[in-house]
Amino acid sequence: MGRTADLDSALSFVIGRIAEQAKLSGEPLSDEQRLLLNYLPSSTPQNWDLEIPVLVPRDINLERVCALGKAAYLRDRQTNPTSLDWEFAFAVFTLYRHPMRGLLQWLGMKLRRPRWDGLVLIVTALLPIVAVVLVVFAWNADGSLFRPVGIGSGCVAIMLLMFFASRRIKKQRLEEDIERCRLASRFVGETAH
Repeated sequence: MGRTADLDSALSFVIGRIAEQAKLSGEPLSDEQRLLLNYLPSSTPQNWDLEIPVLVPRDINLERVCALGKAAYLRDRQTNPTSLDWEFAFAVFTLYRHPMRGLLQWLGMKLRRPRWDGLVLIVTALLPIVAVVLVVFAWNADGSLFRPVGIGSGCVAIMLLMFFASRRIKKQRLEEDIERCRLASRFVGETAH
Protein backbone atom coordinates (compact mmCIF):
# COMPACT_ATOMS: atom_id res chain seq x y z
CA MET A 1 0.00 0.00 0.00
CA GLY A 2 1.08 3.56 -0.57
CA ARG A 3 1.07 6.61 1.63
CA THR A 4 -2.38 7.78 0.52
CA ALA A 5 -3.95 4.35 0.89
CA ASP A 6 -2.46 3.89 4.36
CA LEU A 7 -3.59 7.33 5.52
CA ASP A 8 -7.07 6.83 4.07
CA SER A 9 -7.37 3.43 5.71
CA ALA A 10 -6.17 4.69 9.11
CA LEU A 11 -8.35 7.81 8.97
CA SER A 12 -11.47 5.91 7.96
CA PHE A 13 -10.89 3.40 10.78
CA VAL A 14 -10.37 5.98 13.54
CA ILE A 15 -13.12 8.34 12.35
CA GLY A 16 -15.47 5.40 11.86
CA ARG A 17 -14.81 4.07 15.36
CA ILE A 18 -15.34 7.50 16.91
CA ALA A 19 -18.59 7.97 14.93
CA GLU A 20 -19.75 4.50 16.00
CA GLN A 21 -18.96 5.30 19.64
CA ALA A 22 -20.93 8.54 19.31
CA LYS A 23 -23.96 6.59 18.07
CA LEU A 24 -23.60 4.15 20.97
CA SER A 25 -23.56 7.09 23.37
CA GLY A 26 -26.93 8.19 22.03
CA GLU A 27 -25.75 11.43 20.42
CA PRO A 28 -24.25 11.11 16.91
CA LEU A 29 -21.42 13.36 15.83
CA SER A 30 -22.45 16.84 14.74
CA ASP A 31 -21.32 18.27 11.42
CA GLU A 32 -18.78 20.45 13.25
CA GLN A 33 -17.33 17.43 15.05
CA ARG A 34 -17.05 15.45 11.79
CA LEU A 35 -15.36 18.42 10.15
CA LEU A 36 -12.99 18.71 13.10
CA LEU A 37 -12.07 15.02 12.82
CA ASN A 38 -11.38 15.36 9.10
CA TYR A 39 -9.34 18.56 9.49
CA LEU A 40 -7.58 18.46 12.85
CA PRO A 41 -5.26 21.40 13.51
CA SER A 42 -1.61 20.50 13.00
CA SER A 43 -0.59 22.13 16.27
CA THR A 44 -2.10 24.03 19.12
CA PRO A 45 -1.21 27.71 19.39
CA GLN A 46 1.31 28.32 22.15
CA ASN A 47 2.58 31.57 23.59
CA TRP A 48 5.94 30.61 25.02
CA ASP A 49 7.14 34.19 25.38
CA LEU A 50 4.44 35.22 27.84
CA GLU A 51 4.80 34.44 31.52
CA ILE A 52 1.07 34.78 32.14
CA PRO A 53 -0.93 31.95 30.59
CA VAL A 54 -3.27 33.05 27.85
CA LEU A 55 -6.85 32.03 28.43
CA VAL A 56 -8.13 29.97 25.55
CA PRO A 57 -11.84 29.25 25.24
CA ARG A 58 -12.78 25.61 25.63
CA ASP A 59 -13.45 23.70 22.46
CA ILE A 60 -16.42 21.54 23.43
CA ASN A 61 -16.37 19.74 20.07
CA LEU A 62 -12.71 18.77 20.43
CA GLU A 63 -13.29 17.64 24.02
CA ARG A 64 -16.19 15.44 22.94
CA VAL A 65 -14.25 13.95 20.02
CA CYS A 66 -11.35 13.14 22.36
CA ALA A 67 -13.65 11.57 24.95
CA LEU A 68 -15.39 9.49 22.27
CA GLY A 69 -12.04 8.42 20.85
CA LYS A 70 -10.84 7.30 24.26
CA ALA A 71 -14.06 5.40 24.89
CA ALA A 72 -13.83 3.68 21.48
CA TYR A 73 -10.17 2.77 22.04
CA LEU A 74 -10.82 1.36 25.53
CA ARG A 75 -13.86 -0.55 24.30
CA ASP A 76 -11.86 -2.11 21.46
CA ARG A 77 -9.06 -3.04 23.87
CA GLN A 78 -11.59 -4.84 26.09
CA THR A 79 -13.56 -6.60 23.35
CA ASN A 80 -10.63 -7.57 21.10
CA PRO A 81 -7.23 -7.05 22.75
CA THR A 82 -5.37 -8.85 19.94
CA SER A 83 -6.54 -6.42 17.24
CA LEU A 84 -3.79 -4.22 15.86
CA ASP A 85 -6.05 -1.71 14.07
CA TRP A 86 -5.30 1.11 16.51
CA GLU A 87 -1.56 0.37 16.41
CA PHE A 88 -1.67 0.42 12.62
CA ALA A 89 -3.41 3.80 12.61
CA PHE A 90 -0.99 5.24 15.17
CA ALA A 91 2.07 4.03 13.23
CA VAL A 92 0.70 5.47 9.97
CA PHE A 93 -0.12 8.82 11.58
CA THR A 94 3.33 8.96 13.21
CA LEU A 95 5.18 8.00 10.03
CA TYR A 96 3.40 10.60 7.91
CA ARG A 97 3.23 13.23 10.70
CA HIS A 98 -0.54 13.49 10.53
CA PRO A 99 -2.34 15.62 13.16
CA MET A 100 -4.52 12.65 14.17
CA ARG A 101 -1.41 11.27 15.90
CA GLY A 102 -1.88 13.83 18.67
CA LEU A 103 -5.40 12.57 19.34
CA LEU A 104 -4.17 8.98 19.55
CA GLN A 105 -1.35 10.02 21.88
CA TRP A 106 -3.94 11.66 24.09
CA LEU A 107 -5.76 8.30 24.15
CA GLY A 108 -2.63 6.80 25.69
CA MET A 109 -1.03 5.20 22.68
CA LYS A 110 2.77 5.03 22.56
CA LEU A 111 5.29 3.73 20.09
CA ARG A 112 6.90 0.41 20.90
CA ARG A 113 10.58 0.70 21.66
CA PRO A 114 13.02 -2.18 21.34
CA ARG A 115 14.89 -3.35 24.41
CA TRP A 116 18.22 -2.16 23.08
CA ASP A 117 16.94 1.40 22.65
CA GLY A 118 18.29 2.44 26.08
CA LEU A 119 21.76 1.19 25.22
CA VAL A 120 21.76 3.21 21.99
CA LEU A 121 20.73 6.29 23.97
CA ILE A 122 23.62 5.85 26.41
CA VAL A 123 26.15 5.36 23.58
CA THR A 124 24.82 8.43 21.81
CA ALA A 125 25.12 10.50 24.98
CA LEU A 126 28.72 9.36 25.52
CA LEU A 127 29.83 10.18 21.98
CA PRO A 128 30.12 13.99 22.47
CA ILE A 129 32.11 13.41 25.66
CA VAL A 130 34.52 11.10 23.83
CA ALA A 131 34.79 13.66 21.02
CA VAL A 132 35.72 16.45 23.44
CA VAL A 133 38.31 14.24 25.18
CA LEU A 134 39.90 13.32 21.83
CA VAL A 135 40.05 16.96 20.75
CA VAL A 136 41.64 18.02 24.07
CA PHE A 137 44.26 15.26 23.88
CA ALA A 138 45.04 16.10 20.26
CA TRP A 139 45.25 19.80 21.09
CA ASN A 140 47.77 19.19 23.87
CA ALA A 141 49.89 16.80 21.81
CA ASP A 142 52.92 18.04 19.95
CA GLY A 143 52.30 18.44 16.29
CA SER A 144 50.39 20.47 13.81
CA LEU A 145 46.96 22.02 14.16
CA PHE A 146 45.72 19.65 11.47
CA ARG A 147 45.31 16.70 13.83
CA PRO A 148 42.84 18.30 16.36
CA VAL A 149 40.84 19.88 13.55
CA GLY A 150 40.65 16.52 11.77
CA ILE A 151 39.59 14.69 14.92
CA GLY A 152 36.99 17.37 15.75
CA SER A 153 35.61 17.29 12.21
CA GLY A 154 35.45 13.51 12.31
CA CYS A 155 33.55 13.59 15.60
CA VAL A 156 31.06 16.13 14.25
CA ALA A 157 30.61 14.01 11.12
CA ILE A 158 29.97 10.91 13.24
CA MET A 159 27.38 12.78 15.34
CA LEU A 160 25.59 14.00 12.20
CA LEU A 161 25.68 10.50 10.76
CA MET A 162 24.16 9.12 13.98
CA PHE A 163 21.41 11.76 13.89
CA PHE A 164 20.38 10.92 10.34
CA ALA A 165 20.76 7.19 10.98
CA SER A 166 18.46 7.41 14.01
CA ARG A 167 15.82 9.19 11.94
CA ARG A 168 16.10 6.51 9.27
CA ILE A 169 15.89 3.73 11.87
CA LYS A 170 12.74 5.31 13.36
CA LYS A 171 11.13 5.52 9.93
CA GLN A 172 12.09 1.92 9.17
CA ARG A 173 10.70 0.76 12.53
CA LEU A 174 7.37 2.51 11.82
CA GLU A 175 7.19 0.90 8.38
CA GLU A 176 7.85 -2.51 9.97
CA ASP A 177 5.09 -1.87 12.53
CA ILE A 178 2.67 -0.98 9.74
CA GLU A 179 3.55 -4.15 7.84
CA ARG A 180 3.26 -6.25 11.03
CA CYS A 181 -0.24 -4.88 11.62
CA ARG A 182 -1.19 -5.54 7.99
CA LEU A 183 0.00 -9.14 8.20
CA ALA A 184 -1.85 -9.70 11.48
CA SER A 185 -5.10 -8.33 10.05
CA ARG A 186 -4.71 -10.51 6.93
CA PHE A 187 -4.09 -13.57 9.11
CA VAL A 188 -7.17 -12.81 11.22
CA GLY A 189 -9.21 -12.28 8.04
CA GLU A 190 -8.04 -15.58 6.55
CA THR A 191 -8.78 -17.60 9.70
CA ALA A 192 -12.26 -16.06 9.98
CA HIS A 193 -13.24 -17.40 6.54
